Amino acid sequence: GLLAAVPGKQDHINGDGLDIHPEYLRLAALELLEELGCHYRLYSPVTGVVMEGQALRGVVVTGKEGPQRFTARAIVDASGDGDVAHLSGCTMAEGREEDGRHMPVSLVFALANVDVERFEAYRREEREAFDRTLREAADEGYAVAAWYSFDRTTIPGVLSVNNGALADIGNLDATRSGDLTIAERAGIRVAVDFVRLARARGIPGLEECHLIRAGAGVGVRDTRRLVGEYVVTVEDARQGAEFEDVVARKYGAIDANQLYIGEMHSGFAYPYRALLPREVDNLLVAGRCGSATFLGHAAGKSMGNMMDLGQAAGVAAALSAADGVSPRALDVRRVQDVLVSWGVHLFREG
Repeated sequence: GLLAAVPGKQDHINGDGLDIHPEYLRLAALELLEELGCHYRLYSPVTGVVMEGQALRGVVVTGKEGPQRFTARAIVDASGDGDVAHLSGCTMAEGREEDGRHMPVSLVFALANVDVERFEAYRREEREAFDRTLREAADEGYAVAAWYSFDRTTIPGVLSVNNGALADIGNLDATRSGDLTIAERAGIRVAVDFVRLARARGIPGLEECHLIRAGAGVGVRDTRRLVGEYVVTVEDARQGAEFEDVVARKYGAIDANQLYIGEMHSGFAYPYRALLPREVDNLLVAGRCGSATFLGHAAGKSMGNMMDLGQAAGVAAALSAADGVSPRALDVRRVQDVLVSWGVHLFREG
């Protein structure tokens, strides 16, 4: 739907029509909100909540102009960090259960002037040599990430580089501004040093590469997670769990710091109850701050999966507000009917 709303989209997608620059999608999303009459406000972090007993009635946001209060019949926390749920007094979990360890907080970057075919061939055929170069670079004082992932872009000669953050940086909590500062500073150094290293060592395909951009901010993989009416587990992912109150499906793999921890049953069901807090009414929590264990979240945590959870929560919030009932009291079959009518493949055949 968003792709159809992008002006001049054919000028910006690749030959297979499978990719489009994210800025065009962002523009399309904002224009779609405006066409539907939705109001939105950027640069407005939530700093407080409006409670009436156990019912959430609104949020307080604080911008340059000071705090402002917004009320609503139903509220969706898609903040990633579970800010609204946390401030409302919901029970939250954080980090790996056994030691509180978080996934890496890293800064993506992009390289230009790359001979993509030569570099990809080098990594396929000389992977050990590439890894040895990175180990030696770390010993020489370069800032080297724990791992790197390289992806083609729609622009010739440009590679996008994901990474596991500066190796041995320690356990960073992305709900703390000090830790985010450390992560961003280290991420910039990792990006700059990778280019220095590639050019100095003459890594095939990267001999004349340039750093053309780094992310607008660090990428955060996990912080607070709701402990909701149902907690999604890694066993659900491995066994291909099914639920009567399914509102989304999660696809992909178990992605936790690139450690192999077993296969995931791609396409397992995600229940409506995992969007609902135990203690607070009028609130739905979607995205990576939804109700899951550390590895339950890691199973199928891609952006597409998180968008599916947000879509389900948005439908439920709209129906709750229209009917004048709390999301907890809403008949989940109504949410399912809307999603299916939109073409969501919610139920397994047979």
